[in-house]
Amino acid sequence: MLNSFFYLVKQGFKNLWNNHLMSLASIGVLVSCMLLIGAAALLSINVSNIIDELEDQSEAIVYLDDDLSEEWINYVRENIVATGKIATIEFISKEEALYSMMESMGDDGILFEAYSQGDSNNLPDSFRITFDDVSDLEETLAKIETVDGVYSISALTEVAEVITGVKRMVYIGGIIIIGLLIAVSLMIIGNTIKITVFSRRREVNIMKYVGATNGFIRLPFIVEGISLGVISGGISYGIIYFAYDYLVKWVSSQNATWFSQIITDLVPFSVISDYLLIGFLAGGAFIGLFGCVAFIGKHLKV
Repeated sequence: MLNSFFYLVKQGFKNLWNNHLMSLASIGVLVSCMLLIGAAALLSINVSNIIDELEDQSEAIVYLDDDLSEEWINYVRENIVATGKIATIEFISKEEALYSMMESMGDDGILFEAYSQGDSNNLPDSFRITFDDVSDLEETLAKIETVDGVYSISALTEVAEVITGVKRMVYIGGIIIIGLLIAVSLMIIGNTIKITVFSRRREVNIMKYVGATNGFIRLPFIVEGISLGVISGGISYGIIYFAYDYLVKWVSSQNATWFSQIITDLVPFSVISDYLLIGFLAGGAFIGLFGCVAFIGKHLKV
């Protein structure tokens, strides 16, 4: 039994060599598809990372009623945190708000120096908050507005809606693109197996006549399909590795400010390299196996 298994596995590898032109063509097309899959996955990961960075920077200012006691301010803070959607919360006194405004105006800030004397500062105390998730920002802000002691809230809800929409679009678009590319890869593997079966139809008929089982005939084709997928996955990973490394180095060499921002937001390849390698090899093996199982029953009359 074991000898037969190894014999069939060996036959599967032999088929790769005997049909080397078709195998090379299949590997070439599969590598192209898997490169597109990898590029789509990397793009989706990096765009999601950039959007997460934007989410972290999305903030709102909660203005408080005048002359609240320290205990009441702490009460407001606790109720804001209790919404469960807050990443950070920072109290800004009216004195700090005035100083920040004066500093932002440069030399003209001295015009407001008189407001820092006595009770002439009419700016309100406030909280600056950032959010864990901006997908339900309006609901969170509505809850905060009901807290006693909150006067008003300033937030760019339109920006949050755009961020949420882009994030959803990237997620759905990535799944659709990757799904289509996987389907194309399965078709390629299936056609390879179909051509291999057709070229060996006489041999297959003879094996059937002498009593070979369905599994005995199928196994070499399955080995061939899995091998094509794994080889394609390994080559694709190597190309992605060097291409991504080159991209990061090229972007980092640019002097433009927005390029500098991009490079800081790119996910380091070392963070995703293991997952990508496993994904390429396992994905290639799955595509090869599924392609064989799906198509061999149709084109191999056993």
